[in-house]
Amino acid sequence: MGRLDIDGLLAAAEENATAVAARGAPWLAPLPTAYAVGRSVYHNLGWPVWVAVVAAAALELLALAALNTALSLRAYNARRRASDPTAPAAAAFGIVAGYLAVALLLTVVLDVFPSLARLAPAVFPGLSLAGVAVLALRHDHRARLDSVQAERAERQAQRQAQRQAERQAARQVERQALTENVSKNGAFDTQSDRLQAGKKAAVDNRLDALLDILGDNPTVSVAAAARQMGISRQTVYTYIGQLESAGRLRRNGSGWEVSR
Repeated sequence: MGRLDIDGLLAAAEENATAVAARGAPWLAPLPTAYAVGRSVYHNLGWPVWVAVVAAAALELLALAALNTALSLRAYNARRRASDPTAPAAAAFGIVAGYLAVALLLTVVLDVFPSLARLAPAVFPGLSLAGVAVLALRHDHRARLDSVQAERAERQAQRQAQRQAERQAARQVERQALTENVSKNGAFDTQSDRLQAGKKAAVDNRLDALLDILGDNPTVSVAAAARQMGISRQTVYTYIGQLESAGRLRRNGSGWEVSR
């Protein structure tokens, strides 16, 4: 038992250390490159120390922002629906490639070919443009996400209005059918049919609601869908099976695909 406790403590310590390293390493990794860039700007270009520090920090921060933007846009493209606009992830990755080229120029090429020091300052206006481009990409992506969310909300409202109209029409048909099935002594002969029809209507409404949730967010988990609908996960799994059997829902590589 003591051995198991020690193993558990060691495993927990290892997990915590790994988590700390995973959080800290990405912030420490740019420091050597920043030092090399600052040193090159100071020695090879002859710029003041404070300018060299600013140039090194700006280059590394630009790389961080560009890579974060590129990965965010790529993730959006991977899970977006066919009707959603495509994000220009290639442009952000191009800025990352530009950063690598500038970093190699300042940290390696200038040491090998010192004569290029006269041309090296020309890269900094390009970095300014790259920074503006990153800001524009992020601003456009926020607007893109807002637009997609607004469109989804509008479609959901339209579907809800349509389902409400369909339910009202179905209730009208049901009332008419019940009226026609009144027996001669004035009693209803189809009480069981009415109960079954009511249960079926409730299930159909839940199936439509589940399709809306999966259509609006194809990567949503079963647990999250169950919480939104106020039902159990097992019930959601049952509904998913029914929808898949009916050909109204299927899994693909990026989540759920709804067929109306």
